[in-house]
Amino acid sequence: MVDGITPERVREIVAMADQPVLRNLLITRGYHRLTLAMAQLLGQGDFAWPIFAVWASKQAGQFIREEELGAGVSAILAARLPGLPVGVAVGAPVRRALAQVARHVGGGNTIVFAELGEAFAAFSAAFAEPAARTEERLADVVGRFSEGPSLPDVVTLAADGALERQPQGGQTMLREALHYYFMALHERSPAIRAELVLLANGLCGLHEQTRLQPYIAGALSAPLTDLQGVVEGPVAAALGVVVRRAATELMMTMALPGQVLRLGFDLPAPPGQPLWPDGLARLEHPRLVQLTEELGAYEARERRLGLADRVEDWLGFGGPEAQGSGADDWSQLGDRMRYIFEYFRSRQRDASLLAPPFSAAQEQDMLAGRVPAGPL
Repeated sequence: MVDGITPERVREIVAMADQPVLRNLLITRGYHRLTLAMAQLLGQGDFAWPIFAVWASKQAGQFIREEELGAGVSAILAARLPGLPVGVAVGAPVRRALAQVARHVGGGNTIVFAELGEAFAAFSAAFAEPAARTEERLADVVGRFSEGPSLPDVVTLAADGALERQPQGGQTMLREALHYYFMALHERSPAIRAELVLLANGLCGLHEQTRLQPYIAGALSAPLTDLQGVVEGPVAAALGVVVRRAATELMMTMALPGQVLRLGFDLPAPPGQPLWPDGLARLEHPRLVQLTEELGAYEARERRLGLADRVEDWLGFGGPEAQGSGADDWSQLGDRMRYIFEYFRSRQRDASLLAPPFSAAQEQDMLAGRVPAGPL
């Protein structure tokens, strides 16, 4: 266990509904602590799902704080509609649309942490001592989560604009992931352990992206819905398109230490590293291969590559890339998961992602219940 990230602390952070910005920062910080805790357990440089959640949660913060998205909207409006007064970009209708985008992204950020944050907090605490790594202890951890398929929430808007959610389905996929992490704790073969961790990471990713579906779709549709009937004529349509475009561009960008990924393009290799780390260049575990087939990744993806991708791969333009992995439509679960799985696979041993997301001073502010000043 690292720095007191317990299931109880996860629930305390999730309950901070009246402080969405601080809650997001604490979620991001919490994922980093869970990353370090899981790294202590697994060893050997194969990193578990929370290491990817750190940077996704930090990216979500740009929506939740609204000002970055608002600046993007203003910039796009100035370029596309130079005759439109700048004040329109920050007027009440657009602010309302931005607030709805923030609510959807914040809702998704929170529900994922509520489930997976608790799972990794419980797992890392239960198995901190090697002697405690028993099947009986695993049953206790897994028993926290319900049987049933991963399903998206039913999300509706209340009269005051708040999100109301009705959870659906269960957590069988998350339970399965915890089993594979447990197997990795006991596995001595580096290659097999790497595949077990990737399989668990992929299952966590598929579960959380399924749960996120209405929040992502809602964030992208909110501008078009909110601006209808509020601003008249072609200006309304233009504003809706611009806000959605800015949200989509921000949503399909992932800032990592030393690199910015554009999720609509094929995934590049980590800087100075091969595309796939040792042990993951060729996947053999039957359940892992089955998952890649379901996600349209790995050999299934390679079989469907078009001529342009194949020529680019043969000629080696732009360095190693996961050809055909770029997402066409981030609102589609299949598009997201094709990219996300390859991202997990390529960065599973990328130690640069262990970097803390915030400075020591910023962390002290958050622990004191304050939102740090300045850029985050």
